[in-house]
Amino acid sequence: MSTEDPNALIRTTQLRARYGGVSHMWVERRLKDDPTFPRPIYIARLRFWRLGELAAWERDVAARGQPIAA
Repeated sequence: MSTEDPNALIRTTQLRARYGGVSHMWVERRLKDDPTFPRPIYIARLRFWRLGELAAWERDVAARGQPIAA
């Protein structure tokens, strides 16, 4: 059971760290090539992601047997 608040927002640097220190291009490729990847919320030109949406995407990817960071 996760203790993360599903409505909590994380910034791009935290998103990259969550997936093992992936590059900025990894994030851009997910946004371009994966329609199931959560879309960011823009606040004052900064990108944020909801933890709940990321967790749901992670479960979906795991159910398909795919690696998250490739």
